[in-house]
Amino acid sequence: METSGMSALTTHADIGQRWLTECIARATRAPESVVVMSYQGEMTHEQVQNLLAVAEEASLTNSDPMPLRKRMMNVMVEGLENVHHHSLASHGGASFALLVREDQCYRISFGNAVPLAMAALISHRIGILNEMDEADLKEHYLKLLSNTARSEHGGAGLGLLTMARKCMKPLVARTERISPEAAYLTMEVMVCFNAA
Repeated sequence: METSGMSALTTHADIGQRWLTECIARATRAPESVVVMSYQGEMTHEQVQNLLAVAEEASLTNSDPMPLRKRMMNVMVEGLENVHHHSLASHGGASFALLVREDQCYRISFGNAVPLAMAALISHRIGILNEMDEADLKEHYLKLLSNTARSEHGGAGLGLLTMARKCMKPLVARTERISPEAAYLTMEVMVCFNAA
């Protein structure tokens, strides 16, 4: 996990745009990298559906193998739904999503403002998931599926676990405190044809 200092930016959109710009710079270092989709703003249900449609169309246009397309779409659904359901309402306009194509891989980034405690918890969970091998991830996934304490909006960590199972390691989380009660959280992952 990387943490940086308090942002001097004045609007939520400025914060989201800055993080999106930084993610684009990291994701497009390779010469063959192409930005497929980038979005910054409020992540409504309709926007989630629009972004998923753009991602799927791009994958079909690239004639991606079915395993790569399914893996990428699973990660997109989980990431976009997490941003949609768990962004602070007061900072909704700061959210972003990014999809970059690179050879037989997709780099996917998401960002949103969350309560400080949630940012710390997610960063901690990502660290644990990065240490698990495929057998551990599968066992943990099956245990979470049988957990009756899950709500309709998740909360048991299934989304993160699904992403960990579909992506190459490590999953990367970055946080920045943006107010006394909120942090900006970004996740950056890579989905490849030859991944597990």
